[in-house]
Amino acid sequence: MDKRQITNYVNLTALICYILGRVMNMSILCWIGLAIMTLSSIWTLIHWKENDKISNYISIAFLVLVGLSFIGL
Repeated sequence: MDKRQITNYVNLTALICYILGRVMNMSILCWIGLAIMTLSSIWTLIHWKENDKISNYISIAFLVLVGLSFIGL
């Protein structure tokens, strides 16, 4: 399996955990989703040139979502 596919699956898993946590009002799922998003986004940004443009933009969007979640929006 390609590293790019693994990154996409990790991002999808994180997003599903986050959305399920918000819908079901389970803060532990939200925090797990946010932690996975943060780690995968930082890893993607460290390896910026190796990734597709869309993966880089998704990682930036996830970091913005994590920031907004910490603020409480």
